[in-house]
Amino acid sequence: MGFRNIKIYNGGLKDWIKAGNKTVSIDALPEYNGKFINADELLKEIQAAEKANCMDADGQNLLTILDLRTEHFLPTEHPIPDIHTACPTLHSLLDDLIQPDARARIPRIGRVVTISETGNRDIFAMRYLSKFGYTNIVGLEFGMRGWIKLNHPIQIRDSISPIRH
Repeated sequence: MGFRNIKIYNGGLKDWIKAGNKTVSIDALPEYNGKFINADELLKEIQAAEKANCMDADGQNLLTILDLRTEHFLPTEHPIPDIHTACPTLHSLLDDLIQPDARARIPRIGRVVTISETGNRDIFAMRYLSKFGYTNIVGLEFGMRGWIKLNHPIQIRDSISPIRH
């Protein structure tokens, strides 16, 4: 395409704001004190949910993984690891959550855990989803990298089923 002068800000939006730099938003996100779960806690929750076939007594999901990693949508030579679980996993780009049909696939009952590569984008997903009444969302602290670093179970997928349209 001819682009030669492209730079990347290595701290992301979170560090940009933390440094006191200004941002502008067309549709500001609500304030939301998103909660994070560490990888060990999530592993215990997955194991408990899987003992109940990931469903509560009413047939609702106990636990759903909402994987927001962009790597799933980019061509890659290397397989991409996912958290190994029998519980439902939805793959989406953060930008796709603007679509009502994409949000409709995210359960409002049971725990929903957002997964990004390092955990930095999770708070934005939680804040955005809180705008639409979601209160059951938590982020995975340190993201997929933290999960892998602790040698928690992973699986490699041949393909994904995104919630995007």
